Amino acid sequence: MKNGQKETLDVIYLQYKEGFHDFATRYSITTNDGLDIYQDSIIVLYENILQGKLDQLKSSIKTYLYAVGKYKIFARLKVESQHESLQGNELIEDLTSFEIETTEERLKLLQKAYLHLGPKCQEVLRLFYYEGQKLEDIKERLSYDSKNTVKSQKSRCLKQLRELIQVNGNG
Repeated sequence: MKNGQKETLDVIYLQYKEGFHDFATRYSITTNDGLDIYQDSIIVLYENILQGKLDQLKSSIKTYLYAVGKYKIFARLKVESQHESLQGNELIEDLTSFEIETTEERLKLLQKAYLHLGPKCQEVLRLFYYEGQKLEDIKERLSYDSKNTVKSQKSRCLKQLRELIQVNGNG
């Protein structure tokens, strides 16, 4: 791609588009916003390749794209949240609030709590939320007996993460 071969970029774009859409919908954004964010992420990837910033990429292209996209999703949600607050609307906090909370303080608490989880919990949550992998893929990758076992493990890890955030946030 550094030499201007945009065909490779086209292949990458099509290869990860659907998976990114599934990943983005977990964050309660519209399909159009998800597509915009994906296209912006592809542009960032391409520009960074041209500038030589990714000559020694330490992750897969998919992981890199999803990471760029995740931060763009958080930024979009933060802007929308601020816009809604200006209009006097209150956001409803539910069980998934830990996934979409965008304030710096909450993100720091989340990162700190995540580091206190055991390695298995960190891996399950990283694969599911950061890399956007499906439960079936995680089951196979981590050699779990069933998809339900992965689902239960993820649920326990999220509960533990919430408890750690609550302790760190109040203490």
